Amino acid sequence: MERARTIAVAAATAWLFGDVLMGLVIQWVTSPDASYGLILAAVGGVLLWQQRASLAAATPAGRDTLIGALILAAGLAMYVASQLAADVFTARASFVLVVGGLLWCLYGAAVARRAATPLFFVLLAIPLPELLVTTLTGSLQAVATGGAELLLTSSGIPVYRDGNILELPTSTLQVIEACSGMRSVVSLAAVGLLVAWVSDGDWRRRLGLVLMTTPIAVLANIVRLAATGAATERWGEVAARDPWHSLAGWLTFVMSLLLLWAAHRALFAAAVTSRPPLAAVRV
Repeated sequence: MERARTIAVAAATAWLFGDVLMGLVIQWVTSPDASYGLILAAVGGVLLWQQRASLAAATPAGRDTLIGALILAAGLAMYVASQLAADVFTARASFVLVVGGLLWCLYGAAVARRAATPLFFVLLAIPLPELLVTTLTGSLQAVATGGAELLLTSSGIPVYRDGNILELPTSTLQVIEACSGMRSVVSLAAVGLLVAWVSDGDWRRRLGLVLMTTPIAVLANIVRLAATGAATERWGEVAARDPWHSLAGWLTFVMSLLLLWAAHRALFAAAVTSRPPLAAVRV
């Protein structure tokens, strides 16, 4: 009976969110800006698979359905609102709430708590709303252009900035949306989240590592733009085109990973060295 009910609920959820989930998977596969979602969703799936034994062994006795029902109702309300407003992000986020609420109602709080971490990774795998991405992209463009201008000027290369365009003595460098660094920020944040999750240490160091991903990605992108401008002055506009442009992007992300690794070493090495020696804690 319990198994039949689970299958029925899973089928109903799949029917309700089928189109939403299909669109999400297609975006993960086809959009470079959203491809990080595949990694985070896979991590959520692995975590859920690792906990399958404890989830199956959890007893539904003493379940508190009120909280689960509230979570489920909130998720369904979000889904209805998303359909009325044609908001894709809200529809996808509502799926996570609905699944969490269903688990709480059907199997109790213990199961819902164990599934909370995998569901959290699935929530993070959902691409950000387009309006937010556009706003952040514009801000990152301005920061990247200003930073590149500062580096080029400091290195002795005269440059005139007009919005997101850098006028160099022999060439012009336009910082378009794809060069804003938004993709690097999101991708490095996903990597930083995974590294923080598997690292040993208190939550403050883990949070600090995740927060450091944004300035690292922004700084690396500024260096890439300045290096591209300098290379363009030295070898001509061919230095700003493929395959050199794509190679510079990959090298920039590798540099970001190395900086993230250094930040991880600094944060978590400090956690080890800050512990008192064994003799000092003996009584």
